[in-house]
Amino acid sequence: MSLDSPPASSDNPEENAPAWGSLPVEQYILQNWNADSPQPVAEQRDALVKAFINEDVIGPEYQSITHVPTQQEINTILKPWRPQKIRAIAAKHLSISWPDFKNEGFCVLRTWYQGGEEADAKLEEWFGYDELKGLSEVEIEETLLDRDRQGGDKMKMKPKNRWWMVLDDKDMFDVEDENNDDDWLDVYKILPELAAPSVHRGLDVIDALDNLRLDGTPYPRKSEPSEEAYEDAVLEMASGGLRYPLVILDQEAFETGQIYLVWRDAKGKVVKDIRDDIAGLPYLQHDIHRVGAYEIGWWTEACFGKQYDIHGKKGKMMRKLLPLVKEAAKQTMAHNAAMYGW
Repeated sequence: MSLDSPPASSDNPEENAPAWGSLPVEQYILQNWNADSPQPVAEQRDALVKAFINEDVIGPEYQSITHVPTQQEINTILKPWRPQKIRAIAAKHLSISWPDFKNEGFCVLRTWYQGGEEADAKLEEWFGYDELKGLSEVEIEETLLDRDRQGGDKMKMKPKNRWWMVLDDKDMFDVEDENNDDDWLDVYKILPELAAPSVHRGLDVIDALDNLRLDGTPYPRKSEPSEEAYEDAVLEMASGGLRYPLVILDQEAFETGQIYLVWRDAKGKVVKDIRDDIAGLPYLQHDIHRVGAYEIGWWTEACFGKQYDIHGKKGKMMRKLLPLVKEAAKQTMAHNAAMYGW
């Protein structure tokens, strides 16, 4: 399956599932599988999934069916891992640049399922699905256009995309653990495409230079950026591949209306996060198309992910990227000075 080609359209997600072995993570698992390993199948598979997420680049050998899986490999390695529905969702997440995702903006992950019908009804209302029930496709489109023009308090989420954009499946995503604030990360084990949807996960310092107005603008800055400006550039660069935050609906969200928003880097690591009222989400969906993504209040007020923390010793990724950005900035400013005669 080509990563640029969508799976066949169907109302049944299982019919959208690609051929076995065609997803990059499946090729990665199969090509790196050690049949002689004493590890249990699940443990070896989990380790390879984690390694897949952490790769900077997924090579072309994993982007097509280089290794045709045998029926035994399908039955023992791939099928027990995740059902066809999740594989179909995975295929969609490999192409998050599609217009559907860009227009609607959010992937939603529900991790708590003990709230019964009341919690189910809240989800319907929060995302505006309740008012779309029974409407034709044309009526739905008109309603969503009206919501967009009004910029009001209703989300613009198309029901036809719900099956892959709203991850709402108790059997798959019920990972709530009151003793673990990072419980939602367990979803990456079954859906690594949520963590790393792109085959290119490396960070390009050119993006940071653009954020610093050192490159790619008619009037590059002359003065040395401040430490804060460098840090902001790293944060914006890191989350640039996933412009929109992941919306997590956990127990606290359903009980208090305070949802958890997470901006992540290209490998699924938390760059910034915040918990705030669900009532603000429709405005974020409306405004994020019209103003700079990083001028949004929720982004500026959000806390730093552990690896991107700017305080004290700084987080691991911040320590790694900050010197690279500073050195690139130094070289670019020297080049600009020579070019413009400063």
